[in-house]
Amino acid sequence: MGFLNRLFGKSTPKKEKEEHQTIEDTPKFEPIKTEIELLERYVAMGFEKQVDFSELTNEKSWDADLTKGTITFGDDLEFPLQIIGSFSYSVNTWLWAWANTQSNLPDELIKDAKELKSYGNKFKIDELRKAEYSFDQENLHRLGLIAVGMFNADGYYLADYGSGIMLMTVKSDRIKQNRNNVHYRIFTTFPQVISNFEVDHKNTLISYLRDKGYKIEEKGDQIIGTKENNVCTATLDSSNRVINLEG
Repeated sequence: MGFLNRLFGKSTPKKEKEEHQTIEDTPKFEPIKTEIELLERYVAMGFEKQVDFSELTNEKSWDADLTKGTITFGDDLEFPLQIIGSFSYSVNTWLWAWANTQSNLPDELIKDAKELKSYGNKFKIDELRKAEYSFDQENLHRLGLIAVGMFNADGYYLADYGSGIMLMTVKSDRIKQNRNNVHYRIFTTFPQVISNFEVDHKNTLISYLRDKGYKIEEKGDQIIGTKENNVCTATLDSSNRVINLEG
């Protein structure tokens, strides 16, 4: 997933500013009971948001101020952050922010991580409730997209701090203003999603279309999404893989 790393990750630190936004404290969760179902629910819309966020930050150097609870990119962008957790290069493990007692992370910055733990406990999802475990670095993107979706964040960032990578989510009107939520995005975003993630095509597409405000109709081997004058039609094979997408 080198493409994802280039698009969504990791540059070296720097500094400065924008207007602060408050983080919503009441995410709306759906009763999804496995990590893969969470990914299918949120991956496509999160991917689309992430492309727009990446274009805004444009590989600018970053700096995080945990006292202020913000991350800056270059000299002109500053966003409120939530810390989800971190990946260690030396031992190849994931550590949730709520379990990182040595770093004394401010409670305000790990609210979302704690909500994910509560969700994992409720539905017995080990990936969300186990404090630390062996981890493939590429799976940072999965967790980032899930967190973006569950908390309606505007993007995630993989902040490389030398000995590891910190996964953060961000939310700001400045990012929303850069969104390009138009019909044609479906036909570029969805193929990229299914080429980078092993997901059920049908479940993922239906979730994506609903997130974009489309009404869904299923007819035989087709999924038809309609929004005003825009129509998206997907044809599926017997394994629920999309074999044609047009509109």
